[in-house]
Amino acid sequence: MEEPFALYVHVPWCRHVCPYCDFNVYAARNPPEADYTAALVRELAGWSAAAPFAGRRIASVYVGGGTPSLFSADAVGRVVATARGRFGFDDDVEITLEANPGTVDAASLRGYRAAGVNRLSLGVQSFDARLLERLGRDHTAADTHAAVAAAREAGIQNVSLDLIFAVPGSTLADWASDLERAVALEPAHVSAYALTFEERTPFHAWRKSGRLKALDEDDEAAMGELAAERLPAAGFARYEISSWARPGRASAHNQRYWDGSPYLGIGAGAHSFHPGPPARRWSTLRQPQAYMEAVGAGRSAVADEHDLHLAEARGDFVFTGIRRLAGVDGARFAQRFGLSIVAAFPHVPGLVRDGLLEWNDEALRLTPQGLRFADTVAATFV
Repeated sequence: MEEPFALYVHVPWCRHVCPYCDFNVYAARNPPEADYTAALVRELAGWSAAAPFAGRRIASVYVGGGTPSLFSADAVGRVVATARGRFGFDDDVEITLEANPGTVDAASLRGYRAAGVNRLSLGVQSFDARLLERLGRDHTAADTHAAVAAAREAGIQNVSLDLIFAVPGSTLADWASDLERAVALEPAHVSAYALTFEERTPFHAWRKSGRLKALDEDDEAAMGELAAERLPAAGFARYEISSWARPGRASAHNQRYWDGSPYLGIGAGAHSFHPGPPARRWSTLRQPQAYMEAVGAGRSAVADEHDLHLAEARGDFVFTGIRRLAGVDGARFAQRFGLSIVAAFPHVPGLVRDGLLEWNDEALRLTPQGLRFADTVAATFV
């Protein structure tokens, strides 16, 4: 049987677009749920009859955005049911729904749970009202508490909280408080991301004009190190650069992005990958209307596609895999590419001597020192 794949479903609407966000999202309080859901179902049907996903099972589903919780449980359930019917699910399939606090309650979450959702990822970002306002978020700390309680009432025990640190104007004490308040909610999983100033976002423009001042690198590093201390002390194991989980609660879906597994993205602006050979990446039309029109007319929604040449595929495999604390699987690399990681990348021993990487034939992984310079180390493979 061929390797199962991960399914990502993109819902590209939010009540408003946050000024730091560079995802493919659009502001709408009443998005075109019926038409967009019909397009998702039709796109799934097309992929179920075509290479490279026809005949494969689905290992995980992630409904992301955007704010997918703006869509009803019926809409989400229709997509999940179509995916199950067209492909089949692994017995332990993980089905995640992203939501923003303030957009879900016990009733809606019971509906999502009945639709098959068994994991909730909440975009908390902070518990501090001042920092939430700076980030442009439209929820409160009370909304987060209510959403976590509602999830448990609805039978969704696997709850993940997303946090952002190094927000302009924040302090190490602010971040310590956010970590403490997140841990107090006893989630199954925490993701902690350093704020980035992405081009074409208001935050990027405001930084360039002087309206916003980024934290200096030492302060940002101290915040990252604090997360690496506090979360393990609270029972969370770090398994990826930005991800911590309680035992058995690491994100099955996200790990497939990092270990070279195939994944299919459907919806406007979604990205897909198949290891081939040749390895291939592609993405769909970004504008929701153009996407819906293409799929509705029976045309492909693929807008961009790229076959990775061999050296590029090897680098891609390590670039993504190095994010995992377990590292890049040496045997899997050799099986896919026919040579060892060190043979493919002769500079690896130098990074080992510099104390940035560990290599033992079974895995190539970042050292604690390497974790501090993860982006720099990863860039040497591409």
